[in-house]
Amino acid sequence: MRNLKIERTVQAPRSSVWAVLADYPNIADWNDGVVNSHSIGDATEGVGAQRQVELDGSVAMRETVTEWIDEEKMVVAIDQIEKMPVTKATMTFALSDGGDATAMTMSYDYEPKGGPFGFVVAAMMGRPMRKGFSGFVEYLERAAQARTAT
Repeated sequence: MRNLKIERTVQAPRSSVWAVLADYPNIADWNDGVVNSHSIGDATEGVGAQRQVELDGSVAMRETVTEWIDEEKMVVAIDQIEKMPVTKATMTFALSDGGDATAMTMSYDYEPKGGPFGFVVAAMMGRPMRKGFSGFVEYLERAAQARTAT
């Protein structure tokens, strides 16, 4: 497994950041990199909630929440992923209260396709993935700030 970790301070209260993340099936409402998203099944929050996500470039993913601690931590398993050189992945969001700001760590653990050659491809993907995840944080921050303003 490989890991990509991003640590940032989001300029919004933790409750607002969590509210955006916890609106689990509706990531497409605030993340410009997501074309479409919807829940799978009745659960829309908490452990077991599932969603289908379609990214730019026709990449489709099915994701399941495997850990949920209100306003602190969410772990999402990427159960199925199409058109990406990854066989499986897990994304962890950890939030720490900082008053008007939130310390956030995103940790992406993934297994590249292709055995040993996959690790070479994964090494080349590091920079674009980091850029994509940085964009995710920017969209998240903007959405959390909008929630704070209302």
